[in-house]
Amino acid sequence: MLLADGVPMGLVTVERSYPVEESEPLGAQFVKIPAGRYRCRRTLFARGAYETYEVADVPGHSRLLFHRGNTEQDSEGCILIGQRFGWLLGSPGVAMSSLGFGEFMKWAAGRESFGLEVKSCAS
Repeated sequence: MLLADGVPMGLVTVERSYPVEESEPLGAQFVKIPAGRYRCRRTLFARGAYETYEVADVPGHSRLLFHRGNTEQDSEGCILIGQRFGWLLGSPGVAMSSLGFGEFMKWAAGRESFGLEVKSCAS
């Protein structure tokens, strides 16, 4: 869920998760953007040819973007934005992504950058 100054924006997100090493507990997964504080900078999403924001300085990763998409399969670790959670072709994800992404970009309009705090589900 996205919050702006602690207030829900009415937008939800999904990020691709990946299996961890075999030594980890069964069913354990990790994401590319761990809990922490980051700076997001305006950039261009080349594949979609539209403006977006990149989550900068994520250890071991680059080009982690906010973009349109519905399920994990639409992302290589980026943050997909939608207006609600849903099931699409048997996979969990976000629905109404184009509308949700549009709302996010309206909120971010004119900003070169903004701060992002990522919290884990357990936080």
